[in-house]
Amino acid sequence: MAIIGKILGGVLGFAVGGPLGALLGAVAGHGLIDRSRSRAVAGGNGAVEADAGVVFALGVIALSAKVAKADGTVTRDEIRTFQRIFPFDPDERSRIADLYNEARRSTEGFEAYAEQVRGVLAAKPELLAEVVDALYAIAAADGELHPAEERMIAEIGAIFGLGDYEMASLRARHASRSQSGAGAANDRDRGAADAYAVLGVAPGASDDELRAAHRKLVLTYHPDKLASKGLPEEFMELANDRLAAINAAYETVTKERRAR
Repeated sequence: MAIIGKILGGVLGFAVGGPLGALLGAVAGHGLIDRSRSRAVAGGNGAVEADAGVVFALGVIALSAKVAKADGTVTRDEIRTFQRIFPFDPDERSRIADLYNEARRSTEGFEAYAEQVRGVLAAKPELLAEVVDALYAIAAADGELHPAEERMIAEIGAIFGLGDYEMASLRARHASRSQSGAGAANDRDRGAADAYAVLGVAPGASDDELRAAHRKLVLTYHPDKLASKGLPEEFMELANDRLAAINAAYETVTKERRAR
């Protein structure tokens, strides 16, 4: 079943538990949950864990709503990017919007949502990185990475346990959308600097180190690999975008080095 059907149909429903389960509850109501169809499993501590794909999707919805609230404005570009990253049928739009708006209104802090996502996906750091990639993509869609949005995404990354290089890599491929008008020479310099950041290497890295970094990123974040980790099929365009950015960054750096 597609991830949107699991979320809206209540296949997992309140078995998700925690703040994300409360978010579902606020929108759907207990009467719409069919516990008999739950695919959740009880953890050793008695907690209930939902499948990775459901928590990933709910995490993107809830955390993107909190990030949007950080600068006080939700733009059409951000909405379009959200819908591109997480495509769904028009007849599902109102209930997805209900989840999104409930997360914005909720007194639950973004930290609680991030903690729950981390708890479920801790053994799959690639998926945690993809959540942050989605947040950067949506925040930068209007041509500006607002400082408040950046701070919140950085805090989410810290909760997820993502390192500085990983966060810099994720940010770099979206940063150029919020930078403009520096002139052709500066644009080229910034493009090379961003490319190194996307690859997670310093400009002084050797060619062998550069190749190794590129290969590791491709192997880790290839869409097929992410799908095997539980990335929902609806988010494959996000994964394809990142792989394309990794390959484009490698091409930019290798061309820059050949031109020296």
